[in-house]
Amino acid sequence: MPVITTPFGVLETLPSIEFFSGGTVQSCIAARSCPLSTPLGTLVPQFTASSLRKRQLPAISFHSNGMLRNLPLEEQVMVPTPLGMLPAEQVTFYDTGAVKRVFPLNGTLSGYWTQEDEAVMATPLNLDTPIGCARVKPVCVYFGPEGNLRSLTLWPDTVLEVPTPLGNIGARSGVSFFDSGVLRSLEPASPVAVRTPLGELLAFDQDAVGICGDRNSLRFRENGALLGLTTAAHAFEVELENGRKRTLAPPLRRHPCDGERMEAGSITLDFSPGQVSFTFADSPRIKVKTEGVTASRFFLPLPSLSPMCSMGAGKW
Repeated sequence: MPVITTPFGVLETLPSIEFFSGGTVQSCIAARSCPLSTPLGTLVPQFTASSLRKRQLPAISFHSNGMLRNLPLEEQVMVPTPLGMLPAEQVTFYDTGAVKRVFPLNGTLSGYWTQEDEAVMATPLNLDTPIGCARVKPVCVYFGPEGNLRSLTLWPDTVLEVPTPLGNIGARSGVSFFDSGVLRSLEPASPVAVRTPLGELLAFDQDAVGICGDRNSLRFRENGALLGLTTAAHAFEVELENGRKRTLAPPLRRHPCDGERMEAGSITLDFSPGQVSFTFADSPRIKVKTEGVTASRFFLPLPSLSPMCSMGAGKW
């Protein structure tokens, strides 16, 4: 087996090693137990893949300056972080050696090991966050280079009550912060009425994937002003630069639970002084003056309204 000497210790690896153009190691996979002296203490990279949870061997990766970048761990261990000791099965680092992300769990999802199986293993953590002490089950805790908390990615079915410039809002999937600690974004757990330059709109993104809490659909500026939101509950009549008017409505698509009916997709709005931008999936952004926009509620055609597997905007 190849042997690699790193600033953190010696690694005996599988043959599939990747190198940077300068000759330093970019990534490798540990072939046996090789403890490394990392900025977070002695950690053992994952070297076995013999369980339903861990059927693959993820690679250890490095920055071009030789610093660790991504380190999957053989077992869950407690590691020191700016929020105190946290459980980790995978950690990532900045090229300075500062911790970037901590993943308490790192199982491989498959037909044999589902997200629900993995979620059962998640334990609630008490975290001292910019919005106060929060008891949550995080998928990932993301830190800035200076140790400030940048985001929390939450397990499905986890709802965190978040104080916002609009009042307290229940968040699912994720919540993020500016480096100053000010709230940056959150993913609403249910439709929430938001006062905007276009009037009151219902903010909710039924398409939120939830794999990363860094960027969410309800977004604020650092001064607390509304930056943008996602909705499928409204249509908009806009006046274009040429004076013509156009109606922007949520795009219709086949419902994933019933191919015979339709559901509404989402529209993302971004606000700037005197202007608003509308973004649809796979469509160019449309930017107009807010004074030329009229918002109205959007409802699906009555034949499409079925109680089966309902989450569509027409039910809000």
